[in-house]
Amino acid sequence: MAQNALSGGLERWKAIARERDYKPKPVPTNKLALYGGEELRKGGLKLEVVYRDLPRGEVKRPGNARFPNPYNLGWYDFTPSEAKFFASGSKEKRAIPDRVFQKFARTRLKDAVRGQMGDWKESNIKSGKIFTRLISTKGREQVYQLSGSASILAGDLSFNPTFQGTATFDTAKGAFIDFRLIAAGQRSGKGPANGRESDLGLAPMAIALTLYKP
Repeated sequence: MAQNALSGGLERWKAIARERDYKPKPVPTNKLALYGGEELRKGGLKLEVVYRDLPRGEVKRPGNARFPNPYNLGWYDFTPSEAKFFASGSKEKRAIPDRVFQKFARTRLKDAVRGQMGDWKESNIKSGKIFTRLISTKGREQVYQLSGSASILAGDLSFNPTFQGTATFDTAKGAFIDFRLIAAGQRSGKGPANGRESDLGLAPMAIALTLYKP
């Protein structure tokens, strides 16, 4: 029966194609974008985001029957005008602007390990800074050390990460060729859809951000 239905459908399609003079077209060969978020822009930062729970004592991958290996993925884009602040050119520690940090913190520094969670409100970001400092230069490549911390609170929900990482900027290309930032700290509470009903914390969690490389 299924074979007859498929064969009949194919013959009907061929008849329609003849009636309407449809012509076959070549299969597209353009590359598909294997990323989320905004389009790639020179000088910007497209980051792959990974959310995961950190080990708790001897339990290396905390989870349960519903979430045996909990982690989640996402994307984040610093525009060229935002990304430039990470390449300060200074050996003195400098903070990226508050407006750049706030946008990032509200939308990505959240507990999305086991599900989805809405953005924080600006008032939930109690404090926070990401600092950048030039630590070495080799030819056209500048390496920056990233550091900082944040305190985020909304009722029972909280996340208090510290930041550690590095970024490498190619002055000739005017672009970052490497970026690695870890935000790790204690989280607590549950959101409407983030799967924390039986795991209110406090418990350690990390968010890793790395440069997307086509």
